[in-house]
Amino acid sequence: MFKNFKYGVKVLQIYYNSYGFWSIIDIITQVYSSTLYPFIQVFLLSKLIDALTKNPNLPISDISWIITVFIIGTIIKIVLLNTYNTRGAVHEYYTSNYLYLEINKKLSSLDPATFEKPEFQKLLAQMDGVKGAIGTYYTRVIAVIDSFFKFLTAAVIVSATFPIFVPLILLATIPSYLALDKYRIKLWPYFSTKSAPVYRLVEYIKTLLSSDSTSKETAIFQNAGELINKMKRKQDSFMYSFAKTNDTEMSKVIFGEIIQFIAFLYTQWLNLSKVLIHQLTIGQFTLFFQQTLNLSFGAMGTLDNYSSMSMRSKYIDSYFEFMDTKRVINSPQSAIKLPISPTPPIIELKNVSFRYPNTKRDILKNFNLTINSGEKIALVGENGAGKTTLVKLLLRFYDVTEGEILINGIDIRDLELESWYKFIGALFQDYIKYQFTFKDNVIYGDLNNQRDIESITNAIEKSGADTFLDKFPDGLNQVVGKMFEGGIDLSGGQWQKLALARAFLEMLQF
Repeated sequence: MFKNFKYGVKVLQIYYNSYGFWSIIDIITQVYSSTLYPFIQVFLLSKLIDALTKNPNLPISDISWIITVFIIGTIIKIVLLNTYNTRGAVHEYYTSNYLYLEINKKLSSLDPATFEKPEFQKLLAQMDGVKGAIGTYYTRVIAVIDSFFKFLTAAVIVSATFPIFVPLILLATIPSYLALDKYRIKLWPYFSTKSAPVYRLVEYIKTLLSSDSTSKETAIFQNAGELINKMKRKQDSFMYSFAKTNDTEMSKVIFGEIIQFIAFLYTQWLNLSKVLIHQLTIGQFTLFFQQTLNLSFGAMGTLDNYSSMSMRSKYIDSYFEFMDTKRVINSPQSAIKLPISPTPPIIELKNVSFRYPNTKRDILKNFNLTINSGEKIALVGENGAGKTTLVKLLLRFYDVTEGEILINGIDIRDLELESWYKFIGALFQDYIKYQFTFKDNVIYGDLNNQRDIESITNAIEKSGADTFLDKFPDGLNQVVGKMFEGGIDLSGGQWQKLALARAFLEMLQF
């Protein structure tokens, strides 16, 4: 229960942070439109019926207050509800943009070792649906507030005349609540953990069929049909299990609703009985009838939406777990900045052994290597020999299992990561092809030099990318790649040269 309350507060904070004052207006609108305004209507109607019953020739002046309150209450509803409806799309975009921004800010703070953890990738895959989950959770939080307010208002009104109504309705609501809660427990895995592998496969096959780097092979080998069949088999298996589980719980939910309806019928028999023996007026009967409905709807709504929140909290868990994810590799508290001299630095690997987390095989064992300042070396070896792993260790994407790596005599684990990365220019085998401008692709190597046209030009010339830059109509501002309008795609070799210019820009300062 505390967890649901805590998450409810956090979700409300998310909406307030993304939408500000308007998120409060949303809550007021929901409560007023769903609870207060209907109560005003039925209360005024009961007063009008009783007044007309006593005097059919009632002058209009005697009911002017009823008309005035009705008009004011309706105008308030019109203003609130239309404001809510017309700003709905704006609200959705505000929240969506806020969540995507927060997720990407978090991703930018993590390190490569985190991204290589399978459990983190599983968590990350669930972020695709987090906007919808948080949106639904927000709706349920407001619904709980509204339902509880509805129940409380109705309980106050009916209890003075029918004190048995509140405990009777609550007892009758329990079977329906338990049936719905069990239904959600059984089905929730299909909305979260069981659906995740299906969606990941669908997205992966979509990428294989549409990506520049993979669609060529699927076209040549003509295996697209088999990939689609693989996706359909996975979807069919998932849906068969989903539907079977859903159908087995459906009858219990219906039975719970019938019990609740029987309890309501009994309360209205008591209500009508008092009218027949002239202990209640017709107007009072109307008021108690509507408020007993509110009592039932409020009790069920509160428990139902609370149950829904409990289930969705398991999915919301993923979001907050993601946002609480810590880097695997961090700068130490008393980090040492890399000494400028000598530059380039001397790199020493002493008795280095390494195995990846949760594995038993050593990729490197008692490995020793010294790279002197300015020395150029090449690493040659068979696949799996540890060349890429060695580079990851030098970049401190991982820490060694045994031994040490010294940079200018300082253990790499004691260095400030930011100062170490300033000395590194990297061109990975799977380098990024930024689908932005030519200039963007270069300056992303060192944003500190983004206005230094001389350094940018020098980096482009060193990489050989200047040989095709002159052919572009917009020069440095030419969009490259085919993802965005006006973009010109590059050949594989041209992309490599552009990526190399990015690496050179980082190293020009030394």
